[in-house]
Amino acid sequence: LVPDAPVVVWWPGHAPEVPADDPVGRLAQRRITDSAAAGRPVAALAARAAAYRAGDTDLAWTRLTPWRSVLASALDQPSGRILRASIAAEDSNPSAILLGLWLGNNLRVPVESTISDGPGITEVRLETEQGDITVSRTDGTNAVLSRPGTPESRVALARRDLAALLSEELRRLDPDEVYGEVISLVAGP
Repeated sequence: LVPDAPVVVWWPGHAPEVPADDPVGRLAQRRITDSAAAGRPVAALAARAAAYRAGDTDLAWTRLTPWRSVLASALDQPSGRILRASIAAEDSNPSAILLGLWLGNNLRVPVESTISDGPGITEVRLETEQGDITVSRTDGTNAVLSRPGTPESRVALARRDLAALLSEELRRLDPDEVYGEVISLVAGP
């Protein structure tokens, strides 16, 4: 390997217990795992949290980029104080867990999780003093954004394939500090 060339390691299935301590993981600036691909996704996410080192990331987090963007833009308009949040997703969805932790940490509100038929995350609801802000995606492709006092709008929120997720991760070679904050909030199994 060229000494200054960035190295990224991706484990498509089972990842080592501590990716940064793996012989190949020690060579990399970025280590990509996918807790959703594990046999027990929630346990895999907890293992990633316990073993986290700067430069680690999980495709369960990468899958949230469009959701986080839509939610952040929905909050750009005045909506009053946010009181609580809820997330509906398939059972044992690590992305939903990370999204709930991200929302709770940033908004300082309780976040409730409910199980839906999917695919993936199907709805995020933010209860505000002025009414609910809702992003609802039932088909895995498009979502409806509802905000108090404005007409509903359709938002492209398609589930992305593996190539798109890896492409996003390869555009960023420095540690993802926000992911580092959020993964530190994951409790053990």
